[in-house]
Amino acid sequence: MLVEVKKNAQGFTLIEILVVILVIGVVMGVVGFSFSSSNSSYVVNGFAQRLAQRIEMVRGRAIQSNTEWGMFVEEDDYRFANFDQSAGEWFDYTIKPFASETLNYTVRYQVAIRDYPGRVATDDDTDLPDIVFFSSGEVSPFELTLRANELTGTSWKLQSDGFSIVRAERVDEQ
Repeated sequence: MLVEVKKNAQGFTLIEILVVILVIGVVMGVVGFSFSSSNSSYVVNGFAQRLAQRIEMVRGRAIQSNTEWGMFVEEDDYRFANFDQSAGEWFDYTIKPFASETLNYTVRYQVAIRDYPGRVATDDDTDLPDIVFFSSGEVSPFELTLRANELTGTSWKLQSDGFSIVRAERVDEQ
């Protein structure tokens, strides 16, 4: 008994498959492009969260080592320093995890120090840190603002009243 096979098999042509792949590629490109700005926001948010953790680690290090630590803040960078009591100087501490982290985005820093009892008024020649971490666990009260040039209208604030844990908080500016 012989079975007859029909040669009328149906399927997709190469052109139809290529058109479907092209449509899927265009849709994926549009979706990926729409998420790129929010991806930037996630990257900078993660950076701000890590900086808040570093600040808390420096506070812990000041308590453990019973020495004062500081954070120097410039417009485009920051650095941590340790105070050497015998030399009477601040020495940069660039060993991980306290080394300054860089991003593919341009981040601008702005620090505002609140007045507190015992704050030393300095002239421009004195090289004191903007934020001081005391061996008692206190921190000079501050508000540190981070802005990424690529993300307009959004900034992150890190702040402490001197006793509370530093947290990074996103602020959408109007």
